[in-house]
Amino acid sequence: MIVNREINSVQVLELDTILKKISEFAISAVGKERIENISPYSEFPELEKELVRINEMTAIFNSSDIFPLQSFPDIGLQMKQVEPEGAFLEPKELIVLKCFLAMIREMVTFFSHKREVYPLLWLIGKGLISLHSLEKEIDRIIDSSGEVKDHASKALFKIRQEIQHKSLNVRRRLKTILNAMTSKGYTSENDLMLRDGRLVIPMKETQSHRLKGLVVDQSASGATLFVEPLEVLELNHDLSRLRVQEKKEIERILKMLCDRIREYRTDIENDFSIAVELDCLMAKAKFSLHMHCKAAQINRGGHLELKQARHPILLLRENQEQVVPLSIQLGGNLKTLVITGPNAGGKTVTLKTVGLLSLMHQCGLHVPAEEGTSIPLFSHIFADIGDRQSIEQDLSTFSSHIMNIHHILKKTDQNSLVLLDEIGSATDPSEGASLASAILKNLTEKNCLTIATTHIGILKVFAHEETGMGNGSMVFDQKTLQPTYQFQMGVPGSSYAFEIAERLGLPSQMIQDARKRVGEERGKLDRLILHLEEELQRVRRLLGEAEIKESKLSALVKLYQEQIHSIEKESEVRKNEILKEAEAILKDANVIVEKTVREIRESQAQRETILEAKNKLKNHRKKIKDLVSQKSDKQIDQIIQGDWVVWKGHKGAGKVISEADKSGRISVQWGNVKLRVQMRDLKLIDRPDEKRSLTGMTTYSIERETKQEIDLRGMRVDEVVAAVEKYLEDATMGGFSQIRIIHGKGTGALRKEVNRLLKNHRLVKHHRLGNWNEGDTGVTIVELK
Repeated sequence: MIVNREINSVQVLELDTILKKISEFAISAVGKERIENISPYSEFPELEKELVRINEMTAIFNSSDIFPLQSFPDIGLQMKQVEPEGAFLEPKELIVLKCFLAMIREMVTFFSHKREVYPLLWLIGKGLISLHSLEKEIDRIIDSSGEVKDHASKALFKIRQEIQHKSLNVRRRLKTILNAMTSKGYTSENDLMLRDGRLVIPMKETQSHRLKGLVVDQSASGATLFVEPLEVLELNHDLSRLRVQEKKEIERILKMLCDRIREYRTDIENDFSIAVELDCLMAKAKFSLHMHCKAAQINRGGHLELKQARHPILLLRENQEQVVPLSIQLGGNLKTLVITGPNAGGKTVTLKTVGLLSLMHQCGLHVPAEEGTSIPLFSHIFADIGDRQSIEQDLSTFSSHIMNIHHILKKTDQNSLVLLDEIGSATDPSEGASLASAILKNLTEKNCLTIATTHIGILKVFAHEETGMGNGSMVFDQKTLQPTYQFQMGVPGSSYAFEIAERLGLPSQMIQDARKRVGEERGKLDRLILHLEEELQRVRRLLGEAEIKESKLSALVKLYQEQIHSIEKESEVRKNEILKEAEAILKDANVIVEKTVREIRESQAQRETILEAKNKLKNHRKKIKDLVSQKSDKQIDQIIQGDWVVWKGHKGAGKVISEADKSGRISVQWGNVKLRVQMRDLKLIDRPDEKRSLTGMTTYSIERETKQEIDLRGMRVDEVVAAVEKYLEDATMGGFSQIRIIHGKGTGALRKEVNRLLKNHRLVKHHRLGNWNEGDTGVTIVELK
């Protein structure tokens, strides 16, 4: 893509401000610099891949995966430093390199099993090279404080042993001399002092002749002389020689180590380059999450559609709710859009929102707009916005605009986006209108997408009548005479100059005089626009009222359905009662029949007659039992509030006290205990008497109210397991579907233990680290089964 730098489109649209904000999310200096110098993409495939890569990176942050990329310095500088033969890095620089190599090793491990989950990021990560052997070699030689270890070489170990032995002898001898001098009052301090790397005795200036030796230094007042006794002078010389040997041996070791590093220089530079690329993607993803952005679709047909788009710089300054969203469409039969409306009504912000989001999209960034936003890949983006008069170049405002437009007309093509603010202004209104009409017609004929703002009334008619052009406006509240900053398609707007002037206090007589001077035809046009806007606002109000009524009607339908269900249930209950009565009657009848049979036998009746009577009775009994059993065969999904149920695998009856939620769980009360249970685990029963409902009831001990989060900070790792296990049980029994486990960031030990415990846990459906607004990596979000 070519961004026109001559008229500073990037600067005018303030893309540099957005890139600066994104760079703040980068963790490397090179990553920050690269983001601030992002270039827009010119080809569809590359742009599409970049947007998907950011999608994958945001998915990592929204999951339980821990991305191991951490802050790292410019390793390229270290590689240049070791390039000359014999050069070496200082120990602390080697510690930094070791940490970088360890991070790369963790990144290699991370991407090794993420090919299916993050395929495009995996393609980047697979280029990383783990240099574990070099990492271990640095660790063998350099300790965590940045010092060369004693065992880095046999020679170094021997030298340091000698230094330690001689230092001990020197200290012992000096201590003996110090005690002798101190006991006689010759010293100003009773401790050995260190001057120029040598241990010395602080002698009073008046008594310094009492000790033969070399004066190494003196105090600021001159009252104390720091003397190195002659008898330890030779020992100190030996120590100095040993320290020189130590320094030379350390340099030799470091040069050998850097020779090894030099062998892997190409691999290290490759890893650094990939780390910077991932850092840039991570910064873009964090910005996207921070600003609630989405990836816009790449429209290959030249159509532009923004849905609920917000200007990102306004979002950085204001709350999201305070920024009025913009929805706009351009393309197809509509190539040129003329936006009218009052001053300070939002016309220029609309232009900048379209332009800035188009630039962001082509730089491979997500944009602050809703799903369904679609932006083409433009060849040029031109923006002539603001006053560009120049005293130095002897250019007026009008001349500056005309020079810019002249350049645009020469460079633009059918794949361009042109944004013109206040076209035709800053000159004679009639001449400016004619010139603006010709410019807009020319741009429309080139089939590029053009958005222009204006206060010139004739352009509204021109846009309405001309093929490929259309009107739009910024909604103005005619009652309060305040802008709403809402954009509306298809309707031209009024500048409301008279109304605003009257509100700001200009005399009414002056306003009336001005209205007369504007002309009858212009007055008719303005009145028509006002009428159209009033009608549009009335239609929107009626639409809102209709939506409210539709919502009320839906609520009434739901209420009536519930009442019908309740009536059907009451009918079922009454039917059951009648069937039970019939069963009782049948039992009584059975007793009578048995008695009759006995009497028949006693009276010598036929056996066939007796069997026939019994079979009839048996058939009647079966019919009634079948009717009664229909109650127990009631479907589970018919359980509603007020029903009595038993929990499969548990004793006792409970009463349903809530309807089922989306996950199929309902609240059931057993005595004084309330639990949320899956409806499929319940069985509907008849209402028991009070004694039966309590007998054999399972008792659950709930010591305190279960909250939706648990704070593990301050606990030891071995305490976490029991605490989390108990909390998961309590949260499940309490009916929570999602909980938060706060473990803090710290060293990451608690986070790792929590992650290990939650993995494959019988009560856990899914878990992930918190988003930036949920506590970030210091919190784990758990979804319960």
